[in-house]
Amino acid sequence: MPPCEGQTREANAEAKSQAYDNGHITNVPAGKFKDRPACFDVGITTVGWLKGKRIDDDIGPYWRVHNKLYDLTDFAKRHPGGKEWITMTKGTDITEAFESSHVSLTAEKILSKYFVKDIGTPRKSPYTFHENGFFRTFKRKVRPVLEKIGRGPSRQMLFMQDTLFISFVVLAIFASVSGSYLLGILSGIVLALTVVCSHNFFHQGDNFRMYYWDFGLLTSNDWRISHGLSHHLFTNTRYDMDIVAVEPFLTFLPKPDKNFIQRFAAQIYSVLLLPLIFYSEFFKRIYIVVTGQTPLRPENLLPFLELFVMCGLSSSVAAGIKVWLILHAACSTCFTFIGLVSSHHHPDIYHDGDRFRENPDWGLCQLDAARDRFETKGNLFLVATTFGDHCLHHLLPTVDHSKLDSLYPAFYETCREFNVPFEFLTQWELVCGTCQQLAKNTPNPNPPGYIN
Repeated sequence: MPPCEGQTREANAEAKSQAYDNGHITNVPAGKFKDRPACFDVGITTVGWLKGKRIDDDIGPYWRVHNKLYDLTDFAKRHPGGKEWITMTKGTDITEAFESSHVSLTAEKILSKYFVKDIGTPRKSPYTFHENGFFRTFKRKVRPVLEKIGRGPSRQMLFMQDTLFISFVVLAIFASVSGSYLLGILSGIVLALTVVCSHNFFHQGDNFRMYYWDFGLLTSNDWRISHGLSHHLFTNTRYDMDIVAVEPFLTFLPKPDKNFIQRFAAQIYSVLLLPLIFYSEFFKRIYIVVTGQTPLRPENLLPFLELFVMCGLSSSVAAGIKVWLILHAACSTCFTFIGLVSSHHHPDIYHDGDRFRENPDWGLCQLDAARDRFETKGNLFLVATTFGDHCLHHLLPTVDHSKLDSLYPAFYETCREFNVPFEFLTQWELVCGTCQQLAKNTPNPNPPGYIN
């Protein structure tokens, strides 16, 4: 290769990244967040992530969408998705959240009422939303479909979610009364499936089913930040809390300084850590509440209510505590394993450090950072309980899982139009790929995934 060819390619990538972002030029180099995320200095917690993003975005008391600032203070209480989505993102760039959460044009019309001023400072994010790019084209194609079928949960989805929760409650009661560890494990597995399924609901407007998540020692409000705002919008990057929060124990990014233990022992000790993940989240929540970093929320008390009831039904307090601990160890193991091997980790999947695509369309970048599985396609139960139809879910996270299967024709049509060779992997390929990615310390020199 001629000495200057690599430099020319880099220059072309830089030029291509200066694409029009909803009518404005972004001027952010392709694949490069401008600075080290401030959350690394503030603290890798949901509170720290939001504080860090406010520092990084530096827009004062407003909300940024593309290159415009808005004051949504008065709109928060009228927001159909719930006021917290608005209040907790104050002072940040919500472009990715706004684009991915709204399919209809109504939101854009409402947003215009709260316009404050244009902003000339380039966005920190490298992603673009060109009107004729992949993502916005896909949204135009699915819009009439969703207008016809709706975007909320079907009766089947509601029945399945509630049945899982009731089954968990019944099994937990029997486990407590009988003192059976086997029933405790079984109730924990059912709770894990309930929690995964409830993930579908905390992406949507406020609803009681999203609080099923909190019975698993997790907090739905925290995960709306770490998963909904961080992971979903900046998948497999330094801004993704699902990636950085597990380091250095699990290092998925292809870092050259990754040591031998991180590369080859993590596949073994991660299995030993699975039962402890939920407990670590639980005690971390207690710590940040006690230290005043975040207020106590009513749903934070659900695990304590659960423990109180189980102890009351058991032959003794000690017996109830044992069954409760076993239940949540089983829940943590099942949930965490499903999450680790469901979609995002494989050497062919983009991870921060790999060469970024030249066309930084947000939708294409989402496809680069995820894969779907053959086994879950067309089965709503598997989709809802094992993070299935994950690429479509990442593109349109607020659309209920029960409606995603109907969007595949529009999705395939968009892929053909943009020459995107969408493909499914097997679950076994993703399991093996997760182990391979942990061992990987050399960034991909070429853009992984779908080249466009």
